[in-house]
Amino acid sequence: MNGTTTTTSHPTRPPLNGHPHPRQAGQSIVDPGASDAGQAPRRLVTLASVAILCVVAFLACWLRNQTLLGAALLFAIGVSGRIPRLRIPDALALGLAAWAACTLAWTVDVNVTLSSAYLYVSACVIFVAVRHIVTTKADLVAVACAYLLGVSLRAFQLIADAMKTGTAPRADAFDLTVRYGIDGFNINFTAYSLVTGFLLTLLVIRVGDLPRKARFALYALLPVLAYAVLLNATRGAIAALVVGSAYFLVSRWLTKVCWYGALVLVPTLLILIPIQLTHGALPWLDSLFEYRSTGDLAGRLLVWPYAMQSWSESLLTGVGAGIFPLANPAGFGAHNLVLTVGNDLGLIGLLVYAALVATALVKAARRSPVNRRLAGLFLVGFLPVWMTGHWDVALGMWLLLGLTSVLSDPSVVAPATPEQGKLQRPESRGLQGIALVER
Repeated sequence: MNGTTTTTSHPTRPPLNGHPHPRQAGQSIVDPGASDAGQAPRRLVTLASVAILCVVAFLACWLRNQTLLGAALLFAIGVSGRIPRLRIPDALALGLAAWAACTLAWTVDVNVTLSSAYLYVSACVIFVAVRHIVTTKADLVAVACAYLLGVSLRAFQLIADAMKTGTAPRADAFDLTVRYGIDGFNINFTAYSLVTGFLLTLLVIRVGDLPRKARFALYALLPVLAYAVLLNATRGAIAALVVGSAYFLVSRWLTKVCWYGALVLVPTLLILIPIQLTHGALPWLDSLFEYRSTGDLAGRLLVWPYAMQSWSESLLTGVGAGIFPLANPAGFGAHNLVLTVGNDLGLIGLLVYAALVATALVKAARRSPVNRRLAGLFLVGFLPVWMTGHWDVALGMWLLLGLTSVLSDPSVVAPATPEQGKLQRPESRGLQGIALVER
């Protein structure tokens, strides 16, 4: 009125603990209203924490001793300059870590449980660290590529060792009786690291928005990782690549069907093994690998009933992290995610574990069809590994889970369609000047 213009300032949400809110839609962790000079120091410490996380990601497929890596992750969170905002998945992760530590109170071997509980704690810490530190798509790509660099070196080393003169030859390419590994490293750990790298490569290709040459390099990496898995001849890893690749292709056209199918089928199959309703089918699956068929999945069909009995004796609390292999007459672990976590942490810990994975994936899947494909790929790709192996506290798996979960954040992955873009508009949440995103 009277030639003047009245400007209405929209109220903004007050800072949390003195720090600006990092999850404003479409923004980085820097306060969008701050000056460039004020942004620089905060972005500098953020880059420092991303760099530490990249180093941990690189080493995750090289080191099985996670002692130093766990400490490095805590340091990365500390130097980020922000207090983590705990959402449901983060709270569940911390709860799982705390419960694993609580098993020290009833274990029969404190030293063994202390070591195993630390693995659970490290896995949960890397999950929380990824969700706290990775705030932009550039961060996601950097951390993912750090892990892929490490796993690529592993793959090339395995292939080179298999080609050395004097190495036992195979009758043909699919002769799984001859297995190749890397000296000093568990052969199954190597295989599952390669599978994790394969799944992570598909994620980066799909959401990374990389230049054409970079995408071509990632596509070229896929057959290298697959060939290394074939040379390694771990059956669970081979099955993981087959079903994961099939899911990824089919879900391109049947995204919603595949996602909901994975959400129902994967936990169902994992539950059927402990209650021994699948033992008639599993020997048949074992026979498909005719070169290495043992009739009992290399002793797994024999140890699973014993693992179920052991768990039933301490159903709610478990026998203590890492204790089952000591009590098992065969001297090895349950080689099944449900039975391993059930014996380690009991039904309470297993439910927290399952709720953590479910909430992390579901929150991401709700945002877009692309996220549904990748969340389903995580479940289906790891299903054979979870059914027959030990990958429950591996840093690589929890790194991938964390990166998949942050896809729910619009500052990490922009919406694919205008309809999805409405999720980050201020008016869509009934707020003025700011859009809150819960991931």
